Amino acid sequence: MTRLACIALGLAAATAAAACGKGDGKEAAKGGVGAGGDVPADFVASVNAALPADLKDKIQFEAGHVIENEKHQRGFKAAVPKGWKAGRFIPGTLEPPDADSFGSKTLGKTQMAIGRNCDGTCEKKDWATISDKVLYKQFTSGQVEGKVLKDEKRPNGRTLVFERKPGMFPERDIAIHVYTSWWEPDATEYYTCSAELGAPMKGAAAAFEQACSKVIKDPAGP
Repeated sequence: MTRLACIALGLAAATAAAACGKGDGKEAAKGGVGAGGDVPADFVASVNAALPADLKDKIQFEAGHVIENEKHQRGFKAAVPKGWKAGRFIPGTLEPPDADSFGSKTLGKTQMAIGRNCDGTCEKKDWATISDKVLYKQFTSGQVEGKVLKDEKRPNGRTLVFERKPGMFPERDIAIHVYTSWWEPDATEYYTCSAELGAPMKGAAAAFEQACSKVIKDPAGP
């Protein structure tokens, strides 16, 4: 199983592998990896502006790092929730400070993740087809019960927002999935930024979608 497959499984039992690829400057505006630099302050402000008023006291975003591979000092710069901690089990994930195995007491079953994957061997592939198969199809085919709120396909990427059908204990379940993937046409890997939001955080879907629209590859780490 690939590293990002583990991330996806760790975020939700119903989720399969996610994948990733290098992005260029244009693609970075819709979920892409820039060539370097820092996350602009005005972009972070736009992410916070997308939060509804009733959540602004529960979450705020800031420019930060997500560590994907500590040994090789590889990670990403992005707008991330202030005060969140690295996931305990899977590199590339962030979770609320009070989160445990059952989620956060204040924000529900909520996490964010950024990573990359080759989906097997790292070589040029049809990433649109692969990402659909391993990530998006489960939501668009009815395998996961709920409704697609947004499914935007681009030449080198895709963004999906999905609202799950509430279970017996909705306060303990994932309510919203946000996934953005992107790649270069000749890439040997592709990237994914995702968020899974518990019921208390449903209103933050637009902010997380915005946060995932600009991710900067940071090979040197923080």
